[in-house]
Amino acid sequence: MKKKKIFISVGEISADNYAAELIKLLPQYEWIGITGPKMRKAGCKTIEDLENLSVVGITEVIPKYFEIKKAFKKAVSELENGVDLLIVVDFPGFNLKLLKEAKKRGIKTVYFIAPQVWAWGKKRIPKIAEYTDLLISIWPFEKEIYKDYIGIDFRVEYVGHPLLDIVKTEETEQSFKQKLGISSHKKIFGLLPGSRENEINMILPDMLKAADLIQRVYKNFEFVIPATPNVENLIRNKVKDFPNIPVKIATNKEFSHPSYEVMNSSIFSIITSGTATLEAAIIGNPFIIVYKVSEITYLLGKILVKIPFIGLPNIVAGEEVVKELIQDECNPVNISNAALQYLSNKDLYEKMKNDLRVKVKEKLGKPGALKRAAQVIDRFLNQEIKKK
Repeated sequence: MKKKKIFISVGEISADNYAAELIKLLPQYEWIGITGPKMRKAGCKTIEDLENLSVVGITEVIPKYFEIKKAFKKAVSELENGVDLLIVVDFPGFNLKLLKEAKKRGIKTVYFIAPQVWAWGKKRIPKIAEYTDLLISIWPFEKEIYKDYIGIDFRVEYVGHPLLDIVKTEETEQSFKQKLGISSHKKIFGLLPGSRENEINMILPDMLKAADLIQRVYKNFEFVIPATPNVENLIRNKVKDFPNIPVKIATNKEFSHPSYEVMNSSIFSIITSGTATLEAAIIGNPFIIVYKVSEITYLLGKILVKIPFIGLPNIVAGEEVVKELIQDECNPVNISNAALQYLSNKDLYEKMKNDLRVKVKEKLGKPGALKRAAQVIDRFLNQEIKKK
């Protein structure tokens, strides 16, 4: 019997983690899509690598416009060839259009990890409901947001947050240092600039300048940067400009999950806003959140974003558990001062550790979200539903 075919579309490295686990949990289906490295390793055929598409911001998307447009045409062509289900993960500018194309062709649709319409983009809610048969939610409050649209043609299933299943480490601090050639007496300090080229270009130089200031106070620190394959060379080139800073780069040549190992072994980290901040909160070692984009993107964001924080741990907690340094505040002096404040104050440091556990991690639900999501998808794909 021929396997049913699922097309899956992701546009972020973080989504690659979730999608790869779904693929492993549902091996009875044929998988094809826009993929990341972990999805490809899990057996998903690719029509385009997400590393060529991942971008954030308004002006930042312009250089990749034609690549994104070409990828969209390839995806629509694959839908035209015939698939049984389309699953999209976040990446709304691209994926909402793809959902619309699937609906035109009578293909079942699933949105796994919907756009954060509770932060901005509420105008997207009617379109998400119109083009999606099943929305698999990772936030407990999302069902309420979509309640006016839920019915026979649009369902919302809450499964919990998949990061509780994904965030795992394998190394001890000692083995981590050994693999990177770091002396055992050194303390690890994490620098996590992100996985997009524009983030590296915009934020990493400020992180490295802050590291230079920090090492003047703490001379036994070794700074470690995790690098995904798509930005490893770019990061290495940036680091060359700072020969006086002791920096090591952790990659998937040494570790299954370089960023998790860096977070876990670091006494403190500086992390670019995004999924990595929630991963760090789950691991539980203190950090600060930084972010910087082009001025146009920032000004538009200020108009559109309707919540007081941009860091996911703070959004989950409903208060500033982790210090945020955004745009003009994201500069070497502010970054180093904020880090030194926690490193020099044990009470403040321990308070953040406790807040990350109680106010963030414990609010994310119970482990098993990906298994529950896979079960929901399996049932949905194999049942007859009324088409819109």
